[in-house]
Amino acid sequence: MNEYEQVVKEAELALSNGEYKKCINLLNPIFEDFQVSTQEGVNIRMMLITAFSGINKKDKSVELCKQLTKSKYTYIREDAKSLIQILNSPNLEIPDDWNIEIENSSISKEFKSITPQNKISKTTKQYINTFDLPTGETKPFQKGFIFFTFLLSILMLFLLSGCVKVESNLDLREIESINFNLNISTKYVNKLPWQLNFENQIQDISTSKEISSNNNNFVLKKEGLGIKKIDLYINQILNIASNSIGTDLKNIKINHFEENYFIGKRYFFNIELDLTNLKNIDELEIFINIINPSKVSIPKENKYINLVDKTIKWEILQGKINQIEFSYWNWNKLLLWTFIILLLITFAYFIRNKRYELGSNLPQLPS
Repeated sequence: MNEYEQVVKEAELALSNGEYKKCINLLNPIFEDFQVSTQEGVNIRMMLITAFSGINKKDKSVELCKQLTKSKYTYIREDAKSLIQILNSPNLEIPDDWNIEIENSSISKEFKSITPQNKISKTTKQYINTFDLPTGETKPFQKGFIFFTFLLSILMLFLLSGCVKVESNLDLREIESINFNLNISTKYVNKLPWQLNFENQIQDISTSKEISSNNNNFVLKKEGLGIKKIDLYINQILNIASNSIGTDLKNIKINHFEENYFIGKRYFFNIELDLTNLKNIDELEIFINIINPSKVSIPKENKYINLVDKTIKWEILQGKINQIEFSYWNWNKLLLWTFIILLLITFAYFIRNKRYELGSNLPQLPS
């Protein structure tokens, strides 16, 4: 067991026993050694947030949560934002008229005056300072609290996830005339500076008819491009995006070849999008939808690639090399229709001969 695992194990034990200061003292020496971009750094900061909250130091908990909002993991950023809202929520005081005092009239005043409880109640209340003492083993939450927390997390996930979504559609149903759509949508009140910069520069390679924009969406449509031109056009968009966000984005690589058969052609594609340099844009989701003319075959399974009928839904990850391989058939339509017509003619001829063989069962005229 290495030093990290040993310290974390002791800190978790102290945290479960309510020894928050001990947990903080254990984690502080190794806190700076693990960045927020690592899973170890995330675990340490989550335990420190709980410990600081336990000793009522919300400002330090909020500071750690702000560090977690820069994590490369989307779910960590979402949880951190939810925790910041909870920690910054005000403490509501209970009004006096909400408290109900029940007086027992059956006890006489004379009895009250001689009871020792009355004398004790008049004395000064004594309090025990439990601020620095362990609170004991943490008790589990009730089912109602767990359900409410889960519902709140789902709501926050829906509101905060995907504040900027980039979705591209690549229509390959006509390989000689490919259609390309780019849709950038935002949930913010105003568009981000890099979005406005991108929209201004994209006009240099597109006409006004191909672009539509409003307060929340930007749509670009390009039609009738060949396979080589679509490769060049997408790389032009990536270069504009690089200038807009100040990050060097590498060109997309679209490799393809075809195999000719009597009944049609089979196309093979290998697409690679290298986004290893894109790591500093939070709340950004990128998707590519690839529309194919027939059923698609994907040799390698990938949890970020989903196949819906003839459409590939591909989620693009920041800081990664995204790659996909697939193939599909493009049938010879003229040959298929010719085959179907010949089949129908053959079937009609077969039915006609059968009717002649069976006869009509009508009386024959004398010869």
